Amino acid sequence: MVLRRSSVAAALSGPIPDETWQRDATAIFLVALVLRGWVWSNMGTMVVRDATRYLAWCNEFSLGTLFGTRALVYSGYWLPYCGWLRATGEYVHGWVAVQVALSALSCVLVYATGRHLVGRSAGLVAGGALAVQWEVYRWAARPQSEFMLTFAVALALWRLAHYHTTPTTRNRLLALGTLGFAALVRPNGLPIVAAYLLYDLLPATSDHRLNLGFPAKVNLALVGGLVAAIAYRLQFGWARGSMLFHWREGIVITPDRFVYDYSPAPASGVVDFFVANAEHVVAIAALRGAWFFSPVMPGWSEGHALRAMVTLGPLFVLAVLGIHAAVVRERWDLLALWATPLVAIVVTAMGIWVAGWRNFLGPAVVVYTLFAGYYVSLTDWPRRARALTRT
Repeated sequence: MVLRRSSVAAALSGPIPDETWQRDATAIFLVALVLRGWVWSNMGTMVVRDATRYLAWCNEFSLGTLFGTRALVYSGYWLPYCGWLRATGEYVHGWVAVQVALSALSCVLVYATGRHLVGRSAGLVAGGALAVQWEVYRWAARPQSEFMLTFAVALALWRLAHYHTTPTTRNRLLALGTLGFAALVRPNGLPIVAAYLLYDLLPATSDHRLNLGFPAKVNLALVGGLVAAIAYRLQFGWARGSMLFHWREGIVITPDRFVYDYSPAPASGVVDFFVANAEHVVAIAALRGAWFFSPVMPGWSEGHALRAMVTLGPLFVLAVLGIHAAVVRERWDLLALWATPLVAIVVTAMGIWVAGWRNFLGPAVVVYTLFAGYYVSLTDWPRRARALTRT
């Protein structure tokens, strides 16, 4: 991939979305907005759990707060949230309205990504599928950061798609900027960004480089910095013993619903624990990874499980078929751009599973929808749908 010079003039002279693009995007946005608004009207605005911690960070903002707590790795969400509250006199309802709008915009970004790299039918399926994923969009009705990582990943994939097809300096900076945003919204974003940068550790002659970062040595330093940031985030859990507690207790899903039953061997420290209990650690991680792909979680109500199964189950099947089709057709660009976040998310979930599942599902569903759209675009369904619209 060779970078080309870009300029303001070149950017302004770029292709303007045509009428079909605008019509599709508007329809997807409105459907997504109505569904998210409906959930918000039913749930109401609730400042609970993480949202209360963000407020505490707002009120106690200092360098000590930023670096002496977990605040830094959530700063992409809570700093704008705090800024909004201070500018509007703590109008929380207004912030949730912004979240609902951004969540709906995520569906448009996914549509644009699928259309840009594959075609209109792929974009329509991808954007439409994300619009109706109830288990993902219901979190946009609360002032918590889970929804924002979904938006950040959708935004990053959109910019990566443009950089892949038009590798200008401008598109490169926009792609890196959106990845940086994803890294700061939640700790889950750090492994995603690190995974993308790993491609550029390949030799300069490799066709699999994304050319996002810099020369291999510089990129290695960036990856090392992200790994250090991940370790920085985890040390708060290790310091309280909570992270190691999950492994000792064999927690796979939630502490009271799915536990791997074993008696851990005694160990003097964290490293000793993982060495002494290696076979059980591998088993717990594998169970977490396998359960990640389940459409439902134990303990959900029947209605909750049914909604998740109906929306997520078929999407997952189509996504698997899409990934298989990309491998068979050697669409390595799609696999690198779209599957990389999913791999990073699953590996993260295997290592630091968070009860409740929502922390990881949103970005993964973005990937599911894109590969589902790719698979459908390869079938006869787009042609049949066009034929029906003409009759």
